[in-house]
Amino acid sequence: METTAVTASELELEEIVEAIDRVTLDGVLGAALLLIVGMVVIRIVTTILGRLIKRLPPDNRALVNFLRQGLRIVLYLILLTMVCDKLGLPVTSLVAVISLFGLAVSLSVQNVLANVVNGILILAAKPFEVGEYIETETAAGTVDAIHLMYTHLLTPDNKRVLVPNSELAAQRITNYSASTHRRMEIIVRVGYEHENRAVFDAMLRAANAQADAVKEGDRAPRAIVSAYEDSAVVFSLRAWAPVEKYWDVYFALMSSVREELAADGIHLTYGAKRVIQ
Repeated sequence: METTAVTASELELEEIVEAIDRVTLDGVLGAALLLIVGMVVIRIVTTILGRLIKRLPPDNRALVNFLRQGLRIVLYLILLTMVCDKLGLPVTSLVAVISLFGLAVSLSVQNVLANVVNGILILAAKPFEVGEYIETETAAGTVDAIHLMYTHLLTPDNKRVLVPNSELAAQRITNYSASTHRRMEIIVRVGYEHENRAVFDAMLRAANAQADAVKEGDRAPRAIVSAYEDSAVVFSLRAWAPVEKYWDVYFALMSSVREELAADGIHLTYGAKRVIQ
């Protein structure tokens, strides 16, 4: 087996040497002209693509620019094989060497390639965009940038978290900014001595007092009884607000609900909490 391999290598080397011996001046000039023309054509194509990329929306530029760089590499490889063929060199051996080199590189940087591939998928599928607030199993924050290797998140306390794209693509993503509005649910516990209607009225006054809360249609504030416990009745106030105003309305509503209940002589029992849906 080893003798056969050595013999095959020697034959390939002899073929390359013989091909070089057969190279003529006309062949060199033709190959040089082909190389110059090919490089000019590649330069023109990449320049045109670069100008087109500048006209695209910012969130599409990274993906298209990456594809442009990949196309550039492919065009140079094609040009190289054409020049070798023009010189009469064995193209098959060159293609085999390039393939082996590509395989070795891909094996050594497979984690990097996984991030790049998943970065392309994220840019193409757009499960989230820059400026949206997302949450994964390991991180949460506002998307600041989407690169081919990492997605940058800004946490509410202004920390930058870099999440590998391969990790991000494999996790469940909750996008809180995908829709224009979000619903909040304020849950309070009130003693049995108070009438349901009195609690409803106080909670709805608190919601309707919020200027940024939605007050009409299917998303108008709604107060309901969600459970009867041993020592209290559980009431829920559901209100909608624009995504960009969600936290402002939520914090104001948390304070206003208690104030409106207290104004009517209704006091909370222990165990208030919030549920996001």
